[in-house]
Amino acid sequence: MKRDTPQQNGEPPRAEIITIGNEVLSGRTVNTNAAFIASELERAGVSVAWVTTVGDVSSHMRDAFLRAWERATVVIATGGLGPTHDDVTRSVFCEVFSRGLRRDEAVLQNIRSLFSARGRQVTPRNEEQALVPEGTEVLQNRWGTAPGIHWTENGKHWFMLPGVPREMQNLMTHEVLPRLRGLPGARIVVRRELHVVGVPESYLMDQIADIHGIEHVASLPDSKGEVCLRVTVTAGSNDEACARCARIVSDLEARLGDAIYGYDGDTLEVVVGRLLAERNMTIAVAESCTGGLVTSRLTDVPGSSRYLVSAVVAYANTAKTDFLGVPLSTLTAYGAVSAETAAAMASGIRARSQTDLGVAVTGIAGPGGGSPEKPVGLVYLAVADDEGVEVVRELFGDDRLLTKARAAETALALVRKRLLRKTGNPVRQEKLKDREGNRAT
Repeated sequence: MKRDTPQQNGEPPRAEIITIGNEVLSGRTVNTNAAFIASELERAGVSVAWVTTVGDVSSHMRDAFLRAWERATVVIATGGLGPTHDDVTRSVFCEVFSRGLRRDEAVLQNIRSLFSARGRQVTPRNEEQALVPEGTEVLQNRWGTAPGIHWTENGKHWFMLPGVPREMQNLMTHEVLPRLRGLPGARIVVRRELHVVGVPESYLMDQIADIHGIEHVASLPDSKGEVCLRVTVTAGSNDEACARCARIVSDLEARLGDAIYGYDGDTLEVVVGRLLAERNMTIAVAESCTGGLVTSRLTDVPGSSRYLVSAVVAYANTAKTDFLGVPLSTLTAYGAVSAETAAAMASGIRARSQTDLGVAVTGIAGPGGGSPEKPVGLVYLAVADDEGVEVVRELFGDDRLLTKARAAETALALVRKRLLRKTGNPVRQEKLKDREGNRAT
C-alpha cells in the first residue's frame, strides 16, 4: 500500500471527510456532519480537499479508505460504528490496514453505565461496540455507546467517529481538534461572524464593498432574512491574524452600526432575551399567522422565564377579541390583517399580561386567502410599550413556511430595535475581544 508523507514543500495539511451510510448517499439524510467537520477543520488550520460519501457496502468503503489514506494527511470517517448488521466501518478498517480487534474494558464499562442509567439491559450486540482495532487510540464517547477511534502513522491521522451528529460534534470538539492543532504546515486561522438583520444582502454589500480587506469577508444570507458576514483571516501568527481580523470587524461595525445584532454564536432570540434581562423588562406575545413561532424562538433560550410572561395564538377573530381585547369594531372596519388590528393585539396582550412590551403578528401566510388589496404574504407586526405602538408592514411572498419564518424574524428584530431605542446598543467590539471566536483555535 502506498503511504505518502503528509505534505511536501511546506504545504498545509489536507483532509478528506468520508461520510458513511446508505441514508446519506440516497439523500434521505442531509449530510450535516460533513459541513460541521469541514468548518471545525478550517478553525484548526487544516484544509479540506475532498468530501466523500459512500454507502454501507464493504467493497466501496474499502476503495474509499485506500484512496483517502493515499492522498490525505487527515482522514475523518463518520458513521457505521453502531450495533446493527450494516455497521461495518471497523471491520473494513481492520481489513484495509491488516489489524485485528480487541475488547476495550473502558468502552465496555461506559456502555454498561449508559444502559444502566436508562434502566435497560445491555445486549451482546451492544457489547460488540467495545471491540476496537488493535494499535489504535480510543476516544471515549461520553454521549453515546460507540467510541471514536484515532490512528496515526507517518505523520498522518485517521479518525473514525459515530454518525450521530451530537456525538460526532462533541468528539470533534473535545477529542479530534486538540490532536490536530499544531500539525506541520497548519495555518493560523481567525474567524469572526457578524449577524445582520433588516438589510437585504445586495444593499448590505453596496455599503461595505470598499472596505479594506473586503476580500476576507463572505456574505452568507439565510432564508429568514438574516445575513451572516464571515470574516476569515489567515496569517503567520495568532497575533497578526487577530489584529487584521479586528480591524476588518471594526470597519464593518462603523459602516453598519445597529444593523449588526450579534457575533459568532449569537442568535436574534438570544440577543433579544439578553437585552430584556439586562433591562429587567418583560414581554408578552400575540400571534396569528406565525402560530407560536415567535414564542417558540424566545423559549428556545434557557432562562427565558425571566422576561417572557405570556403568549397567545389568536387565529380566529373571536380569539382576538376574547383573549386580546381587540375591539370588534376594529376587526369589522379594517380586517384581521391590518395595521390597526396588529396595534390592538400588541397593546391588548401587553395590558392583559401587565408587561413592559407587547409584540404582535397578523398576516396571510397563504397559499390561499389573499386578495388584490391584501395579497398572500402580507404581514403586519407591532410592538407596544409605555411610549406607544410601532407598526410595520411587510410583504414576504407566497411561500407559507418562509412567510412564517420571516415574520417571526422581523418581530424579534422589531423588539430589539425598540429596546435599543430606550438605552442604546451595549454590544460593541471592545466587549467581544476576548471571546473564543476572536482567537485562533
